[in-house]
Amino acid sequence: MSKILKSGAARSNITPLLGTSLAGYFNDRKAVDVLDDLHAKALVLDNGETKIALVVCDLIVLEGEYVNRARQIIESHCGIPPENVMISCTHTHTGPATAGLLGVDKEEEYLEFLVPRIADSVQMANRRLQDAQIGIGVGHEERLTFNRRYWMKDGTVRTNPGYKNPDIVRPAAPIDPDVGVMRVIGADSQTIALLTNFALHYVGGGPSDAVSADYFAFWADSIQRMHEEKFIAILANGCCGDINNVDVNNPPSRTGGYEHAKHVAAILAADVFSVSENLRFSPECRLAAVREKLNIPIRPITNEDVKKARQMLNGASEPLNRDQAYARELLFLAEMEPKIETEVQVIAINDLAIVALPGEMFVEIGLEIKRQSPFKYTFVVELANDYVGYVPTVKAFDEGGYETMFARSSKLAPEAATQFTESAVRLLGKFQK
Repeated sequence: MSKILKSGAARSNITPLLGTSLAGYFNDRKAVDVLDDLHAKALVLDNGETKIALVVCDLIVLEGEYVNRARQIIESHCGIPPENVMISCTHTHTGPATAGLLGVDKEEEYLEFLVPRIADSVQMANRRLQDAQIGIGVGHEERLTFNRRYWMKDGTVRTNPGYKNPDIVRPAAPIDPDVGVMRVIGADSQTIALLTNFALHYVGGGPSDAVSADYFAFWADSIQRMHEEKFIAILANGCCGDINNVDVNNPPSRTGGYEHAKHVAAILAADVFSVSENLRFSPECRLAAVREKLNIPIRPITNEDVKKARQMLNGASEPLNRDQAYARELLFLAEMEPKIETEVQVIAINDLAIVALPGEMFVEIGLEIKRQSPFKYTFVVELANDYVGYVPTVKAFDEGGYETMFARSSKLAPEAATQFTESAVRLLGKFQK
């Protein structure tokens, strides 16, 4: 029997109050302005047997504790089981401090406000269910992204070595040019929601003390203008732990505020529009979701490491310098359990698999999962359902660089990348006939 799709979409405002600490830099910044609102954007898909909720939040990260609390509310009000709910973050660097990161502690009061607002977005989307059709496709974009880690002439690997640096040899890894597009339309052919998956860390460029959803919001505005209609436009980040928008050979021609971010957003929106206008839509929809719990070890810390960190911080005052900041991070990590529990999730929508991973994944992790996926289309979404920090590849640990420096934002053992990849491939295999 055919499973006919119903779908609804909504967004809730999750903009923090002025004075809230913002995350994404090495120092604690307090919000003094709001350039554009932050949102939790939700898409609910229901085929009469299975119901799925996809949520993307304009946040830097979100830990599993808060994801699971939101899932519980969603299950209570909408009947959607936790394993069928994906909650991910865009990774804007001008949003509230939702976790303890370098130079900033998490905003507990904001998180208490946030959790029910995430659930609200799903509840509203669930109330708006209507007959729908779905179309899925993938475009290609190589102009916007660059691997930010480079081999240098001295044999080291550096992150963001600077424009026109004469010591640059070559990028240390590739990019992921896929532009994943899933568009849902109603019986009137009007767009209900459009979800895009693209691997780009963030763009930035605006004032560091003003709240903004960054290029993710500019993209949402652009794609709606191109379609000449209003709908929920959702941009889910791909594996981009080592990807950014910085072309070291060519400084950006557009400077000042978010002009460059808006330019990037417009190019990506044009790519998405081209794909979305040529999709084949179907009212039939197969839905399923699976997840797997993982226990990932953190890198070991010795008593000598702790002693050195304490010595470095002895007499230190705010603001801490870079070495002192990392010493403080080590003391935080010394209090952690030797392993952390997290999850990998796969949601199947017709011939699309959405793989949800909980950290800042290096691009090669996503590429390998796609290579091994049995699905026609595979979107890999990072910073989903939990936050475990950077997840570099094994070779990246050998190379060194910023993303491997020991901190709450980079704490897992080198084998974590393999564990996440193998888990994702296992879950994808459960859908093979």
